[in-house]
Amino acid sequence: MIGARFRFTRPETLEEALDLLAGAGGLGRVIGGGSVLVPALVAGQDAPALVVDIGRLGLGSVREEDSDVVIGAAATYATLLASEVVRRRLPLLAAMLREVTGGPGLWNLATPGGAACYANPASDVPGCLVALGAAFRLASRRGERLVAAENFFRGAFETERSPDEMLTALVLPAPEPGRHAYYKLKHAASSWPIVTASCLSIDGRIRLCLGAAAPVPLLLDWPTPSTTEAVAAMAEQVQAAIATEWTDELAGPGYRRAVVPAVAARAIRAVLEERTS
Repeated sequence: MIGARFRFTRPETLEEALDLLAGAGGLGRVIGGGSVLVPALVAGQDAPALVVDIGRLGLGSVREEDSDVVIGAAATYATLLASEVVRRRLPLLAAMLREVTGGPGLWNLATPGGAACYANPASDVPGCLVALGAAFRLASRRGERLVAAENFFRGAFETERSPDEMLTALVLPAPEPGRHAYYKLKHAASSWPIVTASCLSIDGRIRLCLGAAAPVPLLLDWPTPSTTEAVAAMAEQVQAAIATEWTDELAGPGYRRAVVPAVAARAIRAVLEERTS
């Protein structure tokens, strides 16, 4: 049961939604699927003055826009999993989506855009978006701006989005055809990830983004290696690049740092061996 009192509204236009957020004095919240916000309200972890439901704003589509794929902020996991555009042009994203814990009950409700804005380090979404070079389309009464995913995540549960801004879309430049792999380590099928690895091979280079190991996704890039020893060295470089390790109830100090080389090496080898996962 939600104990806090707040105003709930379902605006019909984006302009109306932005006006509402602008007038909320930083106490406005946006709700899409509600898989994050509703539990927080029930637990008393958040006390907004206003909740804006974006379900009527027409932000649930997936479309091709020039050379990019544009994913609306209200598009659910199920929408993306069913999208031929995502499967054809963003196979790494499709691979990640298939691995998200929760099953249909979550996939039909939750949105990748909402997960990204929540910015839980132990989440599948942020690292994959950074690996793909995604951008966040943010709107407010002050205007619209695009923020690269690499710059969007500022810390654990902290992003570049201002309180009066709303995510309207994720913009992903569809990469040239190449190999990809998504791998993660977790305690059980139903648990959050301990470490994730999103890996791409494009134009003779390996691009890998590690998630959940640090407060923000960690992106690395190398020329494609030609030896097993080189892969091991790359995995050790990933470990060395962790300045601040993320710790939570899933993994205490030192654990994530210890398992990172194995997770990174597995993802890199999967790409080099022309497998997808």
